This record gives sequence, C-alpha cells and structure tokens, in this order.
Amino acid sequence: MIQTRGSITLTTLVAGSAAVVALLVGSLVVSHAMATHSAHSASDLAALGAATEALAVWNDEACCVIASDIARANGARMTACQIVRAGDEVAASVAVEVKVAWTLPVLPAVVVATSYAGNPAVVGP
Repeated sequence: MIQTRGSITLTTLVAGSAAVVALLVGSLVVSHAMATHSAHSASDLAALGAATEALAVWNDEACCVIASDIARANGARMTACQIVRAGDEVAASVAVEVKVAWTLPVLPAVVVATSYAGNPAVVGP
C-alpha cells in the first residue's frame, strides 16, 4: 500500500499559493492598465480644454495653465503643452504622465500619453 499521508495538504498548499500569485500578478497588470487609461483620458481632456481656451484667448500660456489644471484634476501631471495657430484656426498638443499605483519590475512606473485637439491641418503632417 502506498503512503499518501499529507499529500493532499501539500497539493492544496501549492495550488492555493499559485492562485494567490496569479491574482497578485493580475491585479498589478490591471493597475497598469488603469493608469494607462487614466493618462489617455487626462491628456484628451487637457488638450480639448487648451484648444477650447485658445479659441477664446490669444494667450498660449493661459491655455497651457488651463490644460495643466485639467490634467491635475484627472490625476495626471502635464509634461508638455503646445498651442499652434494659423489664422483663426488652432490646435493644441498636451502630454501628461500618470504614476502607476502598483507595478511589476518589468512594467514602467510612469505612463505617458499625448493628445491633440483642434484642426489637424494647422499642425500639418
């Protein structure tokens, strides 16, 4: 007769540990994905805000301050802002970064996103 005393306990322990590790890695990947979506949303909204402000105000610095405020309100930090004008047409380019709450060593700790708003003909190809 084969002795199997304790084998079920060991198998359960290994399976449980594997499940915990899989859930932990999955939550870290989801955290990175959420930061990526947050960065894209913040940059989109900041670019739209800057372009909208640029239509009303001819002060590019004020437009970028608005974009920075919008990015900050959405949990991001603005890293670049550019307003391009061609006559009455405007375009805005805004780059933001968002820190990832929990990350793996193989994934970046900061996610960067850039968005454009306004007339694409103003920016050029």
